Amino acid sequence: MYDVRTANPADREAVIALVARLQHEPAHRIAFHGETPQEVAEELAAIEPAWPACAVVAEDRGGRVRGALSVEVDPGQRRAYLYGPYVDVPANHPAAGNLWQATADAMLEQALRLPALAGVRVLELFGHSENRLLADFAARHGMRAAMSTRCFTLTAAPLRSLLVRHTPDDRVVPLPADPAIKAAVAGLHDRCFPGAPTNGAQLVAGDRHRVVVLLGENGLLGYAGGYTQAEEYYVDVVGVAEDARSCGVGRALVRRLLGELSAADGVRDRAAALIRSGNDPSERMFTKLGFELAEELVSYRSDIATAHRPAV
Repeated sequence: MYDVRTANPADREAVIALVARLQHEPAHRIAFHGETPQEVAEELAAIEPAWPACAVVAEDRGGRVRGALSVEVDPGQRRAYLYGPYVDVPANHPAAGNLWQATADAMLEQALRLPALAGVRVLELFGHSENRLLADFAARHGMRAAMSTRCFTLTAAPLRSLLVRHTPDDRVVPLPADPAIKAAVAGLHDRCFPGAPTNGAQLVAGDRHRVVVLLGENGLLGYAGGYTQAEEYYVDVVGVAEDARSCGVGRALVRRLLGELSAADGVRDRAAALIRSGNDPSERMFTKLGFELAEELVSYRSDIATAHRPAV
């Protein structure tokens, strides 16, 4: 097995290179990370607490980084998101699967000792449906599949067409500073997405998300929130009031959101959205905008009291 230790700043470039390389293989892909070094670097920079205070690595006898596990902590929800585990095992290793699992187990054990995880009660993993190593790891540590998600993307010419050719709906505007409208957006968000990683108050605070809203005569009809990443525009959430659904509100919100992201952050070649499996109305909405299914993902969740005890 590789030697596992707490990460230090000197490990950063090696971790970025390792993660970016393994992310190109669905059998190793973790959904919290992108696929390019620039994306991975951006994501590590955004992790709280600051990397590497929340990371562990595995190295071989030559001191080369062969594994990595970073953790993002949400103290308010007492929840931690595992960016990994990643383990680089030589293709000709006689016990590749055992080495992967043993190293992943050791990195999780080391990560749970990090001060940043004090008080955390829930652990979450999120990976590609073809990442069977992750599925086995989750099962060994009592992490059950919480839900499956489908990633839809809009790329190249279709994205440019949506941004350039469609006349924006004047009713859709950036989130105003009006406290009453912010409260309405936060309330609708919490009703549409209870227990989401970003709650309504965090969404309207504007620390990360750019938010647009559609207002009707009687108040808020819907909102959309997202942000720009290194390689793409990410549509994180779209919420529509129950009495305003199935009449184009969601599509208008997404168009305006992508336009706002483009104007603020410049050109990207891809837009992406994650949709929970079974949410047929959302899939139809994004499909009508030109989005196509790119991959299927699975999230795993467990109480930390049992997550670190491998099954026997």
